[in-house]
Amino acid sequence: MYGKGRELELGNATSAVLVSLLKTLVDKNILSNREARVLLTKAANDLVPHDYAAPVKGAMGIIVNDLVPIFPEDGGD
Repeated sequence: MYGKGRELELGNATSAVLVSLLKTLVDKNILSNREARVLLTKAANDLVPHDYAAPVKGAMGIIVNDLVPIFPEDGGD
């Protein structure tokens, strides 16, 4: 089954690093919340050509539903 053991750990670690990096860039005013949201949305859209695979659809959902909201549109930008 997909997403077990090492694969799941790698996905969680990668996600944590990505969010920490984006938050740091936003905190340092290098990137705005809006730019972080655009970047994450682009990442989800880049998966679209492969949306036939259930794990990819799950990844798209995680990006759009879980990661994008971390950078609110009204976050002071």
